[in-house]
Amino acid sequence: MASPNTTVVLITGANQGIGFEIAKKLATDHKDYHIIMTGRRKQPLEEAVRSLQPQSLSVEALVLDVTSDASIASAVKHVSSTHGRLDVLINNAGISEHAFDNNPDISPRQKWSVILDTNVTSVAMVTDAFIPLMEKSTQVRRIVMMGSVMGSLGCRADKGHYCHVDTYTAYCASKTALNMLTLHYVIRFEKQEGEGWKVNVCCPGYCSTNLNKFQGFNSVEEGALNAVRLATLGGEGETGSYSAKEGPIPW
Repeated sequence: MASPNTTVVLITGANQGIGFEIAKKLATDHKDYHIIMTGRRKQPLEEAVRSLQPQSLSVEALVLDVTSDASIASAVKHVSSTHGRLDVLINNAGISEHAFDNNPDISPRQKWSVILDTNVTSVAMVTDAFIPLMEKSTQVRRIVMMGSVMGSLGCRADKGHYCHVDTYTAYCASKTALNMLTLHYVIRFEKQEGEGWKVNVCCPGYCSTNLNKFQGFNSVEEGALNAVRLATLGGEGETGSYSAKEGPIPW
């Protein structure tokens, strides 16, 4: 079991990109944090964890396919038996239309279904499954949703904003839905005053990752900054926010 002074963090999609950088920075900057790095493929996940272990970082690998209820249940069972609780959950795993670049035969309906299932439904399933373990925490409980400014209705409707474009339709819709899902948890936990729940949406910025075929202009290191801040909030930190490292984003 984790020591009471250890902060136990679980990150989905942590074997590459921004998820990996979040895990690395949290474990590097906060030696009292133990990071459970999850991903759906065992080999690349274990390789990612091994790359951090020579630095004596407190990390472990846990296979978790967010689209599988059985895999989620297995992951919850492992965290429960190994650590007894969860203090921080970072819902980072997600996909965009680029996931289908090598599958031209998939129908538009199938693309929408997979993107919404991964980016919204699976986030709800993972969060709901781990909440009972987070309720066992005596620390500030922090849930970080990795969203995008592309999900902002305000920015999308603004003709002068760079998000006012007709691209990534399913991805953008999924991130807007994620914002609403986040507010569901914000409202749920605001009724539990004094129990220290912090639920926030983080936009990492347009980072160069596999999600966008490495077309982004920001580094993954930059993309991890705001997520790490939100994952380490104290009791006076915000909840119900939607932000990037530059500041708040309109819903």
